[in-house]
Parts: sequence; structure tokens; C-alpha cells
Amino acid sequence: MVSINRTKGVFISFLLGGAVGSVIALLYAPKSGKHLRNEIGRKTNKLIEESRKKTMDSFKGVKERTESTLDSANDFLNTGMEKITRKTKKINDALESGLDTYNDERKSDVESNKEEKI
Repeated sequence: MVSINRTKGVFISFLLGGAVGSVIALLYAPKSGKHLRNEIGRKTNKLIEESRKKTMDSFKGVKERTESTLDSANDFLNTGMEKITRKTKKINDALESGLDTYNDERKSDVESNKEEKI
């Protein structure tokens, strides 16, 4: 966790250093003030547009991964519910079969006792 934050900090520092260095290089370039302002404006707009595109691409990627994860979780849940339903039915069938067998044996015992008494 600490190394991730440190890596993010280094990366952000690198980006900020690059941006500051670019601005300083532009300011010291041998151009007129009007040309320099126009170039700074164009580059700034270009950076803003690239940032928007990257942000939207990242957002779309996260959205797709989230939807995929939700679909997988939903499939897993449905599969689990189907297994539980099948197991429950098997248990109910086994219980019913056991009760039927018990009742049949009990009836035959009662009938055999009646016959012995006669």
C-alpha cells in the first residue's frame, strides 16, 4: 500500500516537473509574446483534450470491468442457487422416501401383529 502511494507520488511529481519544465522552456524561447501566448494556449488546450480522452478511456475501461465483474458474480450466484435447489430437492425426495418406507413397515408390522392375535 505504501509503495503504491510512493509510486503515485513519484509519477505525479515527474508529470508536474515535466509540465513546469515545458512552461519554462517556452518562456525562455526566442519568440514574441503574442506567439508565445498562442503556443502556450495551443499546447495547454492539447494537453487538456488528451487528458479528457484518457480520462474517458479509463472510465470506459473501469465501467466495462465493473459490468464484467457484476455479470460473473451474478452467474456465480445463479449457479449456487441452482445447486442449492437441486440438493434441497434431493434431500426432500430422500426424506419422503424414508417416511414412506417407515410407514409401509409400520403398517406391515401392525398387520402381522393382528394376524398373530387371531
